Amino acid sequence: MRNIYKCRVCRAYTEEPIHCGTPAQLLLEADRRVRLSKLLSYILRHDPSSVGISLDKEGWVPIEVLVRAIRDRRRRSNYSWLTSEHIVAVALLDPKGRFELRGGAIRARYGHSRGVRVNIRYPVDKAVRVLYHGTEKRYLKSILSEGIKPMRRLYVHLSATVSDACTVGRRHGPEPVVLVVDAECVRLHRDVLKASPRVYLTEFVEPECIKNVLSCGEASSEPP
Repeated sequence: MRNIYKCRVCRAYTEEPIHCGTPAQLLLEADRRVRLSKLLSYILRHDPSSVGISLDKEGWVPIEVLVRAIRDRRRRSNYSWLTSEHIVAVALLDPKGRFELRGGAIRARYGHSRGVRVNIRYPVDKAVRVLYHGTEKRYLKSILSEGIKPMRRLYVHLSATVSDACTVGRRHGPEPVVLVVDAECVRLHRDVLKASPRVYLTEFVEPECIKNVLSCGEASSEPP
């Protein structure tokens, strides 16, 4: 990830050091941005109690409450610099749309663990034809036999592009692979939900809906 700046002219958050023809103010260095993004994902998706907060039934928490909680509970990690503006900037510029802002509150759009019971209403998608799921080669045999399960999450997560799926697969191990999923086949059984422009959700993917397997080394372009 790149540094986040704030434009001195239009006040927009940006990754560009020059904005509106003027040097922008550095708001958040890249390393702090990555660290904060991972922490927000962990708290809002998996364990809000780790900083002593609770989410409402739709997954929202006031940003000011979250800032105070992080600063109080993460003193050893030195988050004394954290402000609401940092959280807003990270949320707005997140490349995968992981976070959503509304009325001074924030929530994770997707990725919640089963233990974090939230009720988020996602739009049903009826247009996308092909989706991708990143995993590790050692899991292929069971997935091709039993289908793609949500495991410890509320939904199966599917990517809009091969490159995003490869990124996910690399988190699972040294031999990432991408499963090519027929979205129309999935719709014969259940809804496909759109969580963000790059992430789709469904409750389960049947084995017959997995149409191909690509290694990330050979997946240099999107299949038709």
